[in-house]
Amino acid sequence: MPHGIRTAGNGNGSDQVAATTTVVDFNQARTQRMDEKRRKTERIFFKHLLGVYCVTEGTTGHPEMRQLEIADISEDGCAFQVPFDSKNPWPNQLKEMTLRLYFSQDTYIPINVKIQNSRPSIENGKKYHRYGCAVDTSLKSYEAYQKFVSFLKSYSEHAHKDTGDVTLFYL
Repeated sequence: MPHGIRTAGNGNGSDQVAATTTVVDFNQARTQRMDEKRRKTERIFFKHLLGVYCVTEGTTGHPEMRQLEIADISEDGCAFQVPFDSKNPWPNQLKEMTLRLYFSQDTYIPINVKIQNSRPSIENGKKYHRYGCAVDTSLKSYEAYQKFVSFLKSYSEHAHKDTGDVTLFYL
């Protein structure tokens, strides 16, 4: 007899069994957990270690540097978001641009991207506009970008949280 929940019969002795079998795919669960860990690690990297900017035409007609927040990254694409600012809106006509990934105050890797989609977003009560982009693989700096993405993936798989379990003594 299959395992399940027995339901009340109709009185003629033919009780029905409702199947409650659930199969868990451990590989899928592990992959999902690793993706969540990778995104969490990437957000820390993007927020605290990497500066991302784009040069756009400002409201005065002169070029200006605008800061972006990377939301997701892969070898062939990325997603970024910009805070909603009614006084300085993001240029809607902008379809291709060069992002600057700053690793220090004065050095960056340029990557050319093409905006594929956009949508409004709210994160922690703040309004953003999020853009999904394809990365141009023909630029010479693409190799460095590709290795950076590979590093992020490997780092997120192997990084450990410092729990303070080892004490450091200074002599």
